[in-house]
Amino acid sequence: MKIILLQDIKNLGKKFEVKEVKNGYARNFLFPQKLAVAATAAALKNLTKQKEQWEVQHQKFIQELKEEAKKLEGETLIFNLRIDQKEKVFGSVSKNDIEKALEEKGFKNFTLRLEKPIKILGDHLVAVDLKEGIETKIKIIVQPQL
Repeated sequence: MKIILLQDIKNLGKKFEVKEVKNGYARNFLFPQKLAVAATAAALKNLTKQKEQWEVQHQKFIQELKEEAKKLEGETLIFNLRIDQKEKVFGSVSKNDIEKALEEKGFKNFTLRLEKPIKILGDHLVAVDLKEGIETKIKIIVQPQL
């Protein structure tokens, strides 16, 4: 049975692709989950219109992500940590701390690429993934608490 995918499905295809699948898989899984529709003549005709509209929206979304990446690139977050007399740092700056600080500044829908908490004083660059292959870096300054 020929179907039109309404969403990306792992190991099957991307949104708006026309695929050939077994009848039972389409009727029992894809159609009830609203992941696909039957590839009828009318559906194929609508497919081109939907695909064009989706492309326009997707390009607009990509542009918004690029603008947000530029804003993020200029951001500097400052965190104060306690230190002892030998300048040993107590505590750390975690992924959650950075996420909260960015959300307070109005940024949403991002993923930080920070493998382990920052425990060293100084300047650090942290990668931020905004989806759709758009990444940027923000500057994190860790300074002693006065």
